[in-house]
Amino acid sequence: MKINYLFLGAFAFLSACTTTYDYDTPQSSAAVEIKGISASISQGTASTRAVAEVKDAVGRTAFATDDKIVFTLIQRTNEPLNSFKYKNIHYKYTTNGKDGSWSRVSNGATDPKEDPEKIYWTDGASFHTFMGYCLPSADYSWTPGTTEGSYEGELKTTDFTGGNDDIVKEDLLLCCNKDVTSPDHVSAKVNLTHALSNVHVIVNIKNFAASSSATDVKVTVSDMKLTNQPTKFVWDGETDSLKVADNASFAENIKLWCPNTAGEGKDQSRTFTFYGLAVPQGNEQLKFSFTVTYPNPMNPNGEPLEKNYEGAFSKKVYFHSGKSTTLNITLSHQDEQIFTGAQYSDWSFEATPDLGELRKKSTYMTDNMTVTTCADGVTADNAIWLYKEDNNVFDIYGNDGTASKPYRITSAEQMLSFAKEVNSGNLDFEGKYIRLDADITMQKSSTATGKTWTSIGATGKKFQGTFLGGDRFINRLSGNPLFATIGEHACVEQLQITCVDSIANGALAKTNSGMIGGCRVIDDAKIIGTDTDNNCGALVGANSGTIHACYYTGDDVQLVGANSGTIIGCYFASDSELKSAADLTKDLKKWYDANSGKFKTKYQYTATPGSLPTVVVLP
Repeated sequence: MKINYLFLGAFAFLSACTTTYDYDTPQSSAAVEIKGISASISQGTASTRAVAEVKDAVGRTAFATDDKIVFTLIQRTNEPLNSFKYKNIHYKYTTNGKDGSWSRVSNGATDPKEDPEKIYWTDGASFHTFMGYCLPSADYSWTPGTTEGSYEGELKTTDFTGGNDDIVKEDLLLCCNKDVTSPDHVSAKVNLTHALSNVHVIVNIKNFAASSSATDVKVTVSDMKLTNQPTKFVWDGETDSLKVADNASFAENIKLWCPNTAGEGKDQSRTFTFYGLAVPQGNEQLKFSFTVTYPNPMNPNGEPLEKNYEGAFSKKVYFHSGKSTTLNITLSHQDEQIFTGAQYSDWSFEATPDLGELRKKSTYMTDNMTVTTCADGVTADNAIWLYKEDNNVFDIYGNDGTASKPYRITSAEQMLSFAKEVNSGNLDFEGKYIRLDADITMQKSSTATGKTWTSIGATGKKFQGTFLGGDRFINRLSGNPLFATIGEHACVEQLQITCVDSIANGALAKTNSGMIGGCRVIDDAKIIGTDTDNNCGALVGANSGTIHACYYTGDDVQLVGANSGTIIGCYFASDSELKSAADLTKDLKKWYDANSGKFKTKYQYTATPGSLPTVVVLP
């Protein structure tokens, strides 16, 4: 994507004399001389070449004195003039206060007066083709390629720990503008794009420590390397993209720069962001390494402990010319696991947001998972989800289950621990909050039914807490509802469920005596009734509590099997008397106003066509 920004200065006027440039002289009296050129960099808004804060800019965002654009080809291709072309045209940038200007110079000449030839438009609307490059430094390695019109280069810097200055020195710009016109009949505006791939590597240790007082909150991450990378690249002269050279060897380690060595955030919520450049390519098994430094638990004032980590991305990672590749690496507290992922975007000068806020991948449930409860006497280091300390119960992320610090479920194992806490009678979670922070998938495939879920409360125990689904999914549920009994003090909100095989009574709950809001059952649920009264509902089998702003997209059963409570602002696909979104919203608002003091959370909902319900957070 090309973004045009402000002109960078006044236009330079060109004079004429003889030269050996390859061109066909225009013969039309309608020809107008191009008297100026304005060049801009396609991304970035910073006003200086390099700035102190990496959040503001990485690499080149503006031109500096003595920057030179070499137009390898300027070609006129449209009538009414005959086609003509110029090769190897040089322009030099000179700053003048806040502004700057480009001057035409001969190859090797410093005086613009030595500029030998004029370049012509026929009119202001006809197209020209501009192809060229702007080298980032005077000693940059850039030579003609093996085929005509191609150029080859090589990364001279593979250690970017010197900061943004090191990135600037390697930040090659390319120009391939095939549709340049002259809006004022005398000047040309061209756009240059970054040639190499911008790399962000983000190491996330959010919730890496067991608690806010644990030693692990003081860890630091350093010495980030992308290993075995190519350094040679080639440009064919007819595009604005590079590619890895045929003779490139995959042997160099690219060492990246971290502008904030202490990490961003504090305590359990910190990320370490590293920056650098890479040669455009696709890497089947991108390998990386980094160092984690821990305070010495035996002697906090002594030498810290260092541990080197190595890993590889399981899926192919791409470094695109002129684009940005963001590599996400998450350190898990449990079993020192490393999770990886990659994202691609236009070359970006904005700092990447905290990975901890990004959507986590779905985690799969298997039959051989071994989980713990807080009654097992486990410590923070050994707990799967909850542990007890001084008669208080915490999750491994240091949360105490209050509304401001709800227990967080981020894996299938933790979901099993949650069910085991309730089913064993350890906790009913009354007065406590739980938030789902990852999609949980019950089966290995959309046709598998090997994992039959044992409902939360299947032993006759009630769940009495507040479960916040976070608008995430319980996928491929089979056999039994997620909850057996939602108690009179309980609240379940913003959860989405998909099913495979048959579910007894209801996908979310067999019975509900509490409050359910903003929950959805997606597609056909294949609900079957097992009780003598045949309570058969997609969401709930039997309801004596309150259900608001919920819906079911299938049509094999109704939303709720048997109801003796309140159902407001809900619908299911086969409802023959389905109200409009406007009517559903009116019903919900009227009911919310009349029951404003009864909610355990701040969530209310409105109905919008095709997207029901929509969350509204109360003030």
